Amino acid sequence: MIDIHTHILPGIDDGAKTLEESLQMAKIALNAGDDVLFATPHVSGSKDFPRQRELPARLAALHSAFHEAGLPVALHPGAEVYPMVGILPAIDDGVPLTLGAAGRHLLFDSPFTSLPLKLAERVYELQTHGITPILAHPECIVEVQLDPGVLEEHIFRGLLLQISTSSLLGAHNRQTLRTALLLLRHRWVHFLASDAHSPRARRPGLADAAEVLADYVDAATVAALTHDNPRRLLAGDPIPTAPLDYHPEKKKSWISTLFSR
Repeated sequence: MIDIHTHILPGIDDGAKTLEESLQMAKIALNAGDDVLFATPHVSGSKDFPRQRELPARLAALHSAFHEAGLPVALHPGAEVYPMVGILPAIDDGVPLTLGAAGRHLLFDSPFTSLPLKLAERVYELQTHGITPILAHPECIVEVQLDPGVLEEHIFRGLLLQISTSSLLGAHNRQTLRTALLLLRHRWVHFLASDAHSPRARRPGLADAAEVLADYVDAATVAALTHDNPRRLLAGDPIPTAPLDYHPEKKKSWISTLFSR
């Protein structure tokens, strides 16, 4: 399986703190069957661009450390970018922000309170330059939890979604899991990723969450979210989409809730 969202680079953001932690994370990922990882450090503003320019050298050094440790993990470049003004000029100037060498997809970050301001504008800007945006962990955003329908316009305009393993494994509140499942039922989800930050909390590995996913969707969808779509991303190919119109869940009356206990 292929994990498009990890913070495995040591000492660069709130992910792995040391090389030893990065090595432990790679071992955990391999044991879970993930042998292709994207390194996606946070890029929250132009202040992070100089550091991001160091990404190829940092990746090469980490890959060498994996090789010396006997860890056959393939690493690919990327970033988790806040949807801000200036992304396209930075990409044109050589800042490595897109996912993988193909440069056709970019991972958007978001606060856990609400969708980023002017998200539609940022999505459109990227699309006009042949780049497809992917929104990370939308199921964790309170605004989306309260009304998943706020994503519908963005989805039908081409925004892709990535849900996190921790959401399916119960690491957050119940509403996070409910929201992830609702997004899945509407065929709005295109990737499952770990958003791994350490060998302890928010660990790497897609396998356990993929097993949970298999309880709710068919095998083809599990394969698409963990392997097929990431492979398409690596090749720079379009990601197939077939979103359904949004239908909110019907809320149970207090009487039906009482008798369902």
